[in-house]
Amino acid sequence: MGPGGLDKGGRSGTVLVAEDSDVVRDVIARMLEDDGFAVLQASGGEEALSISRRNDAPIDLLLTDIVMPEMSGVELADRLEKERPGLRILFMTGYAEEVVVNEGILGKRRECIGKPFSREEITKRVRKIISL
Repeated sequence: MGPGGLDKGGRSGTVLVAEDSDVVRDVIARMLEDDGFAVLQASGGEEALSISRRNDAPIDLLLTDIVMPEMSGVELADRLEKERPGLRILFMTGYAEEVVVNEGILGKRRECIGKPFSREEITKRVRKIISL
């Protein structure tokens, strides 16, 4: 990492985005890329695990939808944390954040953001979590 927390490529971190909606995933990836993040995109849990295993570079944050077919975002987070200790996780949900908090899936290195969110909200939140 260079000065200001940016790596040599001018990037400010790598985010793995797992979201089953192609449109939503593309929009989120574009918002993050425009803000200087490197983004890896997965359409679900299995693809996210595969991308992580093929990628030797650090992944600073998993940004995952909680509700996805085949594998939930929580299961994905649990599995990826075993392979990448210290991985930070930001869950996305269309449900009330209080419901997620009550489920007990949040904690150290795990946060949640409600959908829909603005470009400013997601980039600010991702930047804050990665800088912790």
